[in-house]
Amino acid sequence: MKKIKGGVCAPQGFLASGISSGVKQSGRKDLSLIVSDVPATLAAVFTKNKVKPAPVLISHKNAKSGVAQVIITNSGNANCATGPQGLKDAKRMVAIVAKELSIPEKRVLVTSTGVIGKPLKMDKIIPGIKKVVRKLSYRGSNSAAEAILTTDTFKKEIAVEVEVGDQKFSIGGIAKGSGMIHPNMATMHAFITTDAKISHSKLQKMLKAATEDTFNMISVDQDTSTSDCVFVLANGLSGVNVEKSSATLKKFETALHAVCEYLAKEIARDGEGATKLITVTVKGAATKNCARLAAREITTSPLVKTAIYGEDPNFGRIIASLGASGVDINPDKVDIKVQGVTLLKNGVGQVKNMGKAAKKLKAKEVAIDIDLKSGKNEAVAWGCDLTYGYIKINARYHT
Repeated sequence: MKKIKGGVCAPQGFLASGISSGVKQSGRKDLSLIVSDVPATLAAVFTKNKVKPAPVLISHKNAKSGVAQVIITNSGNANCATGPQGLKDAKRMVAIVAKELSIPEKRVLVTSTGVIGKPLKMDKIIPGIKKVVRKLSYRGSNSAAEAILTTDTFKKEIAVEVEVGDQKFSIGGIAKGSGMIHPNMATMHAFITTDAKISHSKLQKMLKAATEDTFNMISVDQDTSTSDCVFVLANGLSGVNVEKSSATLKKFETALHAVCEYLAKEIARDGEGATKLITVTVKGAATKNCARLAAREITTSPLVKTAIYGEDPNFGRIIASLGASGVDINPDKVDIKVQGVTLLKNGVGQVKNMGKAAKKLKAKEVAIDIDLKSGKNEAVAWGCDLTYGYIKINARYHT
């Protein structure tokens, strides 16, 4: 497996585009389109937030067929808490893009992200859809990645290529997310394409597993978005049927996981106001779920996050957070390392090492490693530091 350029357009048969329709006051791109040349096998996961906007309801319904061909996204407005008009507007978006592309409406997925509670500016979106269709290109991933952003500070985009004998398939992805990131099944928006051939059941199972280990293991602010979704479109145009052998299927699963992990980490890295990416690894847990709970508890702790921002190796906050996670642990067995420096050994603080750890906390990426010594299970979670910048952004940005 190797990284390649092209994002969601790296796999054969995918076009994309991104334009400014005028929804955002800034004039930044706000309308994104991804299209497969042929109907594609679909896997999808959606937010578990009880408040679901119209686009999520429509896409959830269309996703039940296991086939899709189009993803249309507007950013700057979530079309959430907008009542019957919001549902009407989302359906209209689907109808217009389907007509422009001569594709059945049932094969269109629609998503919206941005401010909650304001009606869509359909007078701008309708002509915008026609424009974004005209701009479709086999090299349009970069524009599409830009057009889905809200408070993000950079685009999240990746593509990988996998060789299978004398053949090869590709997987590409783009994502958005910076704040309101504490997924419970999917996350923000992540759109993945592949030219591999795979059944809906296998793809759905793999996406769910990958989501649990990646997107569901990141947190910026403990707020779960109303619009979270992850879609994978597999159009099979590479000619590689990944289910023909267990070895090929494993290669596909590994590549899909790698794409999801990369996008998840980039979202955590781009947390609102963030200056550091935090990786928490918990091993020696009694169960996989215990490892996940413990790791996520630490990445979501405001006290741990602020300590990392202040470059303070405060292991007391880490062990306190661990104890509050609900995971059954023996405090006298726990080891904690920060940036590879041991700060807690068998439950006893190693204060002499704090100076060394503090120096290493000046790095942009921070590793916290915990050994519970209670089993053989392990999990990794990602987060970011909590800064003055986060408060500044969210005190001014109307969600």
